[in-house]
Amino acid sequence: MARQKKSAASAWERWPKRAIALFVLIVVGVYALVLLTGDRSATPQLGIDLQGGTRVTLVPQGQDPTQDQLNQARTILENRVNGMGVSGASVVADGNTLVITVPGEDTAQAQSLGQTSQLLFRPVGQAGMPDMTTLMPELEEMANRWVEYGVITEEQANASLEEMNTAVASTTAVEGEEATEPEPVTVSATPMDEPANSIEATQRRQEITDMLRTDRQSTDPTVQIAASSLMQCTTDEMDPLAGTDDPRLPLVACDPAVGGVYVLDPAPLLNGETDEENGARLTGNEIDTNRPITGGFNAQSGQMEISFAFKSGDGEEGSATWSSLTSQYLQQQIAITLDSQVISAPVIQSATPVGSATSITGDFTQTEAQDLANNLRYGALPLSFAGENGERGGTTTTVPPSLGAASLKAGLIAGIVGIALVAIFVFAYYRVFGFVSLFTLFAAGVLVYGLLVLLGRWIGYSLDLAGIAGLIIGIGTTADSFVVFYERIKDEIREGRSFRSAAPRAWESAKRTIVTGNMVTLLGAIVIYLLAVGEVKGFAFTLGLTTVFDLVVTFLITAPLVILASRNPFFAKSSVNGMGRVMKLVEERRANGELDEPEYLKKIHAKNVAAEKPAPVTDTNQEEEK
Repeated sequence: MARQKKSAASAWERWPKRAIALFVLIVVGVYALVLLTGDRSATPQLGIDLQGGTRVTLVPQGQDPTQDQLNQARTILENRVNGMGVSGASVVADGNTLVITVPGEDTAQAQSLGQTSQLLFRPVGQAGMPDMTTLMPELEEMANRWVEYGVITEEQANASLEEMNTAVASTTAVEGEEATEPEPVTVSATPMDEPANSIEATQRRQEITDMLRTDRQSTDPTVQIAASSLMQCTTDEMDPLAGTDDPRLPLVACDPAVGGVYVLDPAPLLNGETDEENGARLTGNEIDTNRPITGGFNAQSGQMEISFAFKSGDGEEGSATWSSLTSQYLQQQIAITLDSQVISAPVIQSATPVGSATSITGDFTQTEAQDLANNLRYGALPLSFAGENGERGGTTTTVPPSLGAASLKAGLIAGIVGIALVAIFVFAYYRVFGFVSLFTLFAAGVLVYGLLVLLGRWIGYSLDLAGIAGLIIGIGTTADSFVVFYERIKDEIREGRSFRSAAPRAWESAKRTIVTGNMVTLLGAIVIYLLAVGEVKGFAFTLGLTTVFDLVVTFLITAPLVILASRNPFFAKSSVNGMGRVMKLVEERRANGELDEPEYLKKIHAKNVAAEKPAPVTDTNQEEEK
């Protein structure tokens, strides 16, 4: 038993040094990974609010997407980003929203990344004969809906109504009926108030999409004619449908380049498909991304041209379907739509052989042709995306590099001020003992910094202003752990124990409090991270990270250093450890008999008393006689 106690005591004596050695090994391992792997840069990856750049926010249009669709869209966007060759760019899914961040100064191409590139190939059809008796009532009702939802203005609606009213009257006269002066028809609806918040704005956009899908994708010739007359084909505004049209149904679509309106047939089924509802159709997904896809000026045709080929491998019918379609529609138009708008409607001059490349010509700029080719090269998105307010290509937020540098400076100043305030407090309260507290903060900072560099390299984590806020709060958490330990030592000294014996006893009770407090903070950070969106996630991430490392530093640095210091007589002085008042109170209580004298003092006093007693005198003569 005695040997076991001696062994346990020996292990306790060695524990502080072993704990510190383990921490040193961890730090060395972290920085070995920082300096010997990856790009070997010791600089953490910064968010665009600290270094400048562009953030593009993409909101899916139409019905709520599935997780598979979001993952596929994110992968395609990542390929597009990588194709730009921009270092540090990232694509992050934030709920149903995708956020593209492109750091640095050269971010012009970021705005083209969010193009959905929902390509459909639709034959140009002809609207059937409308019912002249119901055309005007249908048109009036549709015009009021479009005005109410802000799709067109009241003036545009009235102009369309007047034009169609005159055309109907002329048609009636030609058919032999008595010509009458058409009665004026005007819209009575007024635009709805602007949405009060983002939730209402999202709901409003969904209502508009559903309404336009019903009006512009009807199979009724009367509805088709009415929708065609109300369409406003401009290049400035994004089509509200934005790629959410159903390829199984006809579509009334604009060609902004010429200002014309087409009634398009459904996208054809791939060869071999018979299921009209669920069968695969000829879309941009059938483009072969493994073959050259180029965009630019064709000197032979004198036009901007985008060249590509459809898939023609085993089990792939894209090329065969396009070949059949071009054979069927010789000398007719086949429209190619991008996000519900016609980008080209060429007249088919000859059939395209299976496996051969084809091209799109249109009124593109050089930049537009290259951007579209780049997007097609990495695949069409499975979803249609727009900005938070319906902007084409997403909502773009640009942070100038100068503003990013200013934000970084402000964050660093805030961190320095926080550390300075902590230093003032610990030196005022703990005296020289405060150096132990500051060293623990330094150790935690070194470890967290190395991990931030590695996380930026491994998972693309970027430190932003919200993350810096989490780090600053983490400084307070680390300092709080030291305070808890220190106060437990004071409690033990109040019970009459020496500084040397109080430290290990205090650690046994303090560590439970420290662990409990940190777990509460960690759980809060996890909840915030899971529920929050945007930059709040960065705050929660760094807060949780610093909380975890506070536990590591407390167990491997703070406690071992304090226990080692307690074994040094220098730190036992009240002028050094800042416990003068507590020790004075203990002496007063001991003098009043409120506290028993500690065992170590009893032993010292017993030795002193034994030393002060005179040695016994013996009679040498009596000893000799004996």
